[in-house]
Amino acid sequence: MRPSQFCDHIIAKADDHSDTGLQGVCGPCHDQKSAREGAAAAKAKGRPSRTRPPDQHPGLL
Repeated sequence: MRPSQFCDHIIAKADDHSDTGLQGVCGPCHDQKSAREGAAAAKAKGRPSRTRPPDQHPGLL
């Protein structure tokens, strides 16, 4: 077990700064948790499409 180096929110993106909303974690555990939460947020956000929608036919404008 490693000593705590970071104060971390138990629930991601929570503004709860009370003692019950925070926890002490070591550096490697903080890095893993932050990476997991960041990947989940990026996945939920989605990525924009890189393809253009097809142009309408000129006679239908």
